[in-house]
Amino acid sequence: MGNTRPERQAPLARSRYVAAARRFVRAYATLLARGVPIDPGRDVKVRDWTAVDVAVLRELHEALGQMLDARREWDGLRRHR
Repeated sequence: MGNTRPERQAPLARSRYVAAARRFVRAYATLLARGVPIDPGRDVKVRDWTAVDVAVLRELHEALGQMLDARREWDGLRRHR
């Protein structure tokens, strides 16, 4: 953020958070739509994860991390006004 004026940092951080939150929601919706098995339940036979399932899980993981980082940045800027 180096050269960004202080009065613009919080709105930009909010925009980054909103974008990250939307990415997370899309990734989570994809996970649900694919029916990726998370809880094996009591069944002995559990569906293996496919390469696509793993890619969906990795996207969800990355999106969650990005959302958390963006929210912490935005919260920090709002507290220091």
